[in-house]
Amino acid sequence: MAAAGRSAPAADLAASSLLARATARLAASPTETPRLDAELLVSHAFGRDRTWLLAHPEESLDETRAAELDAWVVRRCAGEPVAYIRGFKDWFGLRMSVDPRALIPRPETEQLAETAIAEIAARLAADTRRIVAWDVATGSGAVALALALRFRAALALRRIRLVASDVAPDALELAAENLAAHGVGGLVTLALGDLLEGAGPPGGDPRQLPLPDLVTANLPYLTAAEVAAAPGSIAFEPRQALDGGADGLDLVRRLVAQLPSRLARGGVALLEIGAGQGDAVRDEAASLPIPVAVTLAPDLAGIDRVVRIERLD
Repeated sequence: MAAAGRSAPAADLAASSLLARATARLAASPTETPRLDAELLVSHAFGRDRTWLLAHPEESLDETRAAELDAWVVRRCAGEPVAYIRGFKDWFGLRMSVDPRALIPRPETEQLAETAIAEIAARLAADTRRIVAWDVATGSGAVALALALRFRAALALRRIRLVASDVAPDALELAAENLAAHGVGGLVTLALGDLLEGAGPPGGDPRQLPLPDLVTANLPYLTAAEVAAAPGSIAFEPRQALDGGADGLDLVRRLVAQLPSRLARGGVALLEIGAGQGDAVRDEAASLPIPVAVTLAPDLAGIDRVVRIERLD
């Protein structure tokens, strides 16, 4: 930036110069992606995307906006996620508002959304029964939003009831904001609660929600040690959305244990997991007092990413 009382030369405010300086500063920080981070922040300062930025190196910012960019680079150098700095994350073709109230949606979770969409579509095609889908630990509402947009018509016609729950009131508030911003807020039931504790059989407590036919859950699956040792961005995200206990499976086990009483007969639970956890989750499901079929779906890297638990009784 220019000294006090003097304007910065136009060349210093050009996109190419801003990008070079931001990249150099970020390269000296702990971030592993300095060039990408710089492109995201500089393009955001221009209100454009990265493609535009690289095609218009001569375009300039005004000094006020350049000062904002400078502050963003400082924040990123300190480890704050780019998504929190910009206030959004592009995920599954959707622009999600994000902030420290909830975990930033990960690319891995797109597989969970895709699997859930295929599951619901197959059930809709099979018969005319109403489907109850429940996104547990919804966080920013990413998976619930993907389902609501894909099945907007079926939700409006009451062929599907979609519930999104979270134990954190702040996260649920963010989910509500994302659903409303995409025009589907009125199609999703938001519930504050721990896992599936609000589900009950028909004719029970009217405050209870119906037993789900489909459960989706991206629960914390990092180990406590991994969260404590993680550098940079993870330190800025809510720990309860990351920490799965000693082996990363504390909440996964609790959810699996709820399935005999909280999953409808013939229902399916889809759980996102971390590397190396597939066998342990399969063993947990196999020990349930109900008949189940368990399959593991790998991601593009060959890592088991989604566990499908089908109730067979």
